[in-house]
Amino acid sequence: NFWDTDFLGTPGQVAVAILIISISIFYSITKPLPIPPDLPEPKRYPWIGYLWHPLKYWHIWPTETTRLAKLYKRTWGGPLPNFGGLPGAYFYIHDEENLRYILQNKFNNYVKGDMWKKVLGEILGVGIFAVDGERWHVHRKLMSNMFSRNLLRHSADVTRKKLSELVYVFNKRIDESDDAEEGFDIDLQDVFFRMTIDITTIITFGIDLCSIQRDQQHHFALAFDELSFLCQKRF
Repeated sequence: NFWDTDFLGTPGQVAVAILIISISIFYSITKPLPIPPDLPEPKRYPWIGYLWHPLKYWHIWPTETTRLAKLYKRTWGGPLPNFGGLPGAYFYIHDEENLRYILQNKFNNYVKGDMWKKVLGEILGVGIFAVDGERWHVHRKLMSNMFSRNLLRHSADVTRKKLSELVYVFNKRIDESDDAEEGFDIDLQDVFFRMTIDITTIITFGIDLCSIQRDQQHHFALAFDELSFLCQKRF
């Protein structure tokens, strides 16, 4: 009898065998990509690779990647599990030769792929930051018009006006402050976001959200910020 315990073993043994097979299949599908042994990287662990490092420093990740680039003084990276928004490995390009190879010599070899579109598709749509191949070249040709002298002059003028507006808001808060010696707190992240969203919408859409003057951010800015956060969480 196929189901005889002498043939299959006890139910516990069958369960253990199924568990081992399931784990083996899961690992074979999600295991990290092989990494050159001479590539510098933070400490790695079995299966998760160096995932623990970005998780630990995610709140200051730009600062941490800058620190590691200065420490290694060359391209670095490490293996990651190959599932969800994790592609199996990440590389942080530091060498000028590597940058030229990827962005110029062999650009078509380095596509964003389906993972990038699945994770960031709602916010990037089918624009230049989310597509590959011929569609990318079409968008690139359209984007090249944004680097004209007139548009760069316009962008600089918009930025200057927004900075003047920001200085006015700060001076007004100083005048309204009850205690000039103690001053007041400034959330720089909030200020930079308001500046960025205002300048971008003016240059791109010709619409000023007036974020710097508002007590509460514009509903478009709030929606964009929330969508960015949710897409980032997919990683």
